[in-house]
Parts: sequence; structure tokens; C-alpha cells
Amino acid sequence: MFCAVAEKVLVRRGPAMTWQTVMFWVFAGGLAGGVAVGMLNWMVRRVRGMSAKRISESIPDATAILMQDSGANFFGLESLGGMQLRGNGGLVLTSGCLHFFMLFPRREMKIPLEEIEETSLVRSHCGKSVFRDLLKVAYRAERGGVRGPESAAWYVGDAAGWKRVIDAARGGAGH
Repeated sequence: MFCAVAEKVLVRRGPAMTWQTVMFWVFAGGLAGGVAVGMLNWMVRRVRGMSAKRISESIPDATAILMQDSGANFFGLESLGGMQLRGNGGLVLTSGCLHFFMLFPRREMKIPLEEIEETSLVRSHCGKSVFRDLLKVAYRAERGGVRGPESAAWYVGDAAGWKRVIDAARGGAGH
């Protein structure tokens, strides 16, 4: 007959970690996390500074600016679909135009207020989302000699405030 014998398998483990080793790894992990957060903070400040500089170069009369966000995140143009690049830059509203100054790649977009048909708050645009309100602007644009509907969206710090101010600048609420 077959007889099953259970063998005792010994697993050799390394030496037990001392409290000093544990504290070293906790400190090293905290230090690495702190450096990562510091670098991210530095990059955000740098992008905002570059945006603010570009805005001041393009719109030298600061009194013309109704609203500004130097850290706006562009979600693209609806006509180009979901495969386009998003970008950071400065979003500026003046009494006559909504401007976006993208940093990388360096682009400038101007939407005259009289071309804006509607502003709204959405959670996604062109298949992309940050699970927060985005400012969506629907407007009339010319592409390739053809005039038609277009829309763009941005993640900004106060999307509802932007909507309110754009609607007021256009001369009506809701649109």
C-alpha cells in the first residue's frame, strides 16, 4: 500500500529586522515621498509662472482681464476627437474674447465672445475626465473654410465661477 508521509520543510528566513532597520526604511520612504511632493509643487509653480508671463506679454493691459487662471488644463477640441494632446496653460477672459495660451506645444486660441453659443459644466470632454467639473465652451468656428459648431473644455480652479463670468460678459445668464 501507498503510505503518505508529510515532510517537514524548513524555510530559512533572514535575520529579524531590528527597530533601527524599520526606522531607516520609514525615514527613507518619507524622505522619497517628500522629495516627490516637493518636485511636483515646484513644477506646478513653474508652469503657472510661465503661463502668467505669457499672459502678461500677450495682454499687457492687466485692467482688460476679467478673469484669469494660469494653471488651466485644456481638454481639447471636440472636432479633433479623443486622440489629441491635452495641455496646460493660461486661460484669460477679457471683455471681448476668451484666450487660451497653451505652453507645450506653444499654441494660442482666441474665441470672440460673440461666437460663444453656450457655456456649461461637464465631467468629461473628448473621452477624457478628471472626475471634476470642466468648463465647456460651445462656439462657432471656421475650419478649412467651413463655418460650424465647435467646443472646447478646460479644467480650472473655479469652473462655475468661470461660467458665471463668461455668461455675464456675453450679456446673459444660462445661454
